[in-house]
Amino acid sequence: MEIKLRYYGQLQEATGKSEEIISKHFSTIGQLNDYLMKSYPKLENHNYKIAQNNIIESYNNPLIGNRIDLLPPFSGG
Repeated sequence: MEIKLRYYGQLQEATGKSEEIISKHFSTIGQLNDYLMKSYPKLENHNYKIAQNNIIESYNNPLIGNRIDLLPPFSGG
């Protein structure tokens, strides 16, 4: 499976990238997150949500999308 990952805000600094494409299979969002934590140890210092096809997902949800966004905390007013 080819997955397009996009990183926003301070997550770009933690990974050194704004986006990338990886060709790996993950059953869940959590498995993808584990892979990212091993690949980019600086992510451990950041809070973020993972969105799959524009929907924020739980780590135990299946990974079925091919567009994944890592989103830092945000606030609104």
